[in-house]
Amino acid sequence: MLFEKVRKPNGERYTLREVADAVTSAGEPISYAYIGHLRSGEKDDPHLRHLRALAKFFGVPVEYFTSDRIALEVDRELAVAALVNEVRARTVALRQSVVPEAEQAIGAITRMLEAIRELEQRQPDTSVDDR
Repeated sequence: MLFEKVRKPNGERYTLREVADAVTSAGEPISYAYIGHLRSGEKDDPHLRHLRALAKFFGVPVEYFTSDRIALEVDRELAVAALVNEVRARTVALRQSVVPEAEQAIGAITRMLEAIRELEQRQPDTSVDDR
């Protein structure tokens, strides 16, 4: 679940190698192959230090890996966060597509109002004074 829900800033999934490199850079050496074995279930008794490092990388409590209840709660939170991020991305995309069109429309309306004002200023005053 973590690899599906915790994404890079650009929205892409982390690779095993990227996670291994980041965890190793943070001070806990781990190979991407070992992470792959943990994911596939080939290895099922990881060192606590690896769990802590992986939990830190993914931003989850270490209990995520040891408690079904905690994992379920965190998975729900991650699902909500993923939806919020999707809404944000769509909002940004909508703004980027709508704002230029809106600016063009405002510009066109402004030019029309300026043309009307100019025409009104050119016309002589035809109002009759009732005095």
